Amino acid sequence: MTSYESTTHVLPAVISADQPLTEELLAAVSAIAVRAEDAPPDKPHTVVLYVTGTRSGQQFSWPGPVDIGVVGKWESALRRLEQAPAPIIAVVDGDAFGPAAELLLVADYRILRSGSVFGFAATALGVWPSMALHRLVAQYGAGPARALAVQGRTLSAAEAHAQGLVDAVIDHDARSETTTVQAGLRLFESTAGTEIAIRRRLLLDATTTRFEDALGAHLAAADRSLRRLRAAS
Repeated sequence: MTSYESTTHVLPAVISADQPLTEELLAAVSAIAVRAEDAPPDKPHTVVLYVTGTRSGQQFSWPGPVDIGVVGKWESALRRLEQAPAPIIAVVDGDAFGPAAELLLVADYRILRSGSVFGFAATALGVWPSMALHRLVAQYGAGPARALAVQGRTLSAAEAHAQGLVDAVIDHDARSETTTVQAGLRLFESTAGTEIAIRRRLLLDATTTRFEDALGAHLAAADRSLRRLRAAS
């Protein structure tokens, strides 16, 4: 991990997502979510996930030999991270396969390495039906989701970038990573963590909520923003 010049306090986490679901993986995701929740509110902070993906062509059984209770804990950990009151930057070292892809989809700024691929894990029955499918449809529509989730296709890093699935594709040197993460940090320097968490929720709810039903939540968010701006002036 690298130190960054930023007015934002960085909350780094290294997450190994190149193996089946384990208690260690659950603990790592839960721990960074708790750190973001407990961070002092008097200074902006940003979560930076350093995700270890799979080597080129490597695949493994996901989620592996676990029961539905453990799967539920994994989905809850991802949801807790997604609701954290802080921007989330994720950089994947290797292919964004399975859990790495699922982690990437909860981030606000997403970075892949050149030559890597993005794809969901599959079993003998087809693509694993994780909540990442819900996020993909909510964020990008049914078309891109169908190719990945029904047809089982993968996207190269360049294709994922062109389709807006990721924000940056970098070379394999440390300098490229540092420069790109720094660019992500600058995007969020003036962002209040609680506000970005609200906007994430509004975006995800947009495809499943009627305009009239969503209006109250949007007005509440707008009122909250107005009150914060008045208090700061």
